[in-house]
Amino acid sequence: MKKSEQNSLSLLIGNLWVPKADVIADLRTKNQLPEAELRSISNKEKIKPDAEMREINPVAIIEEEKPLIKPVLEEESESKKNIVRKDTPVVNESSPQATQLTPEKMILIDNWQELEHQIINCQKCKLCYGRKNVVIDRGKRNARWMFIGEGPGEQEDIQGKPFVGASGQLLDKMITAMQLSPENDVYIANVVKCRPPNNRNPNEEEIAACSNYLLSQIAMVKPDIIITLGRFAIQTLLKTTLAVGKLRNKVNYYQDTPVIATYHPSYLLRTPEAKKDAWADLQLAMKTFKS
Repeated sequence: MKKSEQNSLSLLIGNLWVPKADVIADLRTKNQLPEAELRSISNKEKIKPDAEMREINPVAIIEEEKPLIKPVLEEESESKKNIVRKDTPVVNESSPQATQLTPEKMILIDNWQELEHQIINCQKCKLCYGRKNVVIDRGKRNARWMFIGEGPGEQEDIQGKPFVGASGQLLDKMITAMQLSPENDVYIANVVKCRPPNNRNPNEEEIAACSNYLLSQIAMVKPDIIITLGRFAIQTLLKTTLAVGKLRNKVNYYQDTPVIATYHPSYLLRTPEAKKDAWADLQLAMKTFKS
């Protein structure tokens, strides 16, 4: 064995095994043990460097250290999650995906001043960064009729009121045809209160972020009947994925309030042949209201 190997072996073993000649001789005499079994570890014939290295397994030592290191790394990782860049807008992520549209699981707002304050200052989703105005409602806040649309368009975003563009003009005509006043007999709101970019459909996160506002509006208005305009309004209230075609032409219910589903005015502008079905829905609503 080379001198360097002997030094390494001494560092690993130390004084754990130091053979004594007199003890060995005594044991050999008393127990008649074979000489080969009493040879010292320093016997060159028995020493195999590669076997010694396998006994001192550095990998095993590292594996034992892992449980001690892991919590520190996890703590460091968690701290990094809490670091917010100065140029990153802070969005209040309150797990909108987990929000159920049920008043039992929400604390509803019970006065209009507080509702307006919360909507104006809302940052629950990213729509707040692109809006010009929040769009809360128009009409009479104690009306017996309530119309619910989907979300503001370009003109609504500019004026801060729902249904003031081309779709709003058609809706006013529909309401007038029902012998109602758009300003005095009905209350009009949307599922989401900020305009989605490029007038796209609102997504689940945005709908969930505004759900408490919508339910609070319904609770404060206490309408006798609700008419939903488009699939997002009826799907949101009934918590369903069915299309408007499957939900229209019948009376649905949100809690104890009858809900009539019909097509959105923007769809009617693109598909004039659907106006006949929409008028049938409005007639069903009038019949239900009187009963």
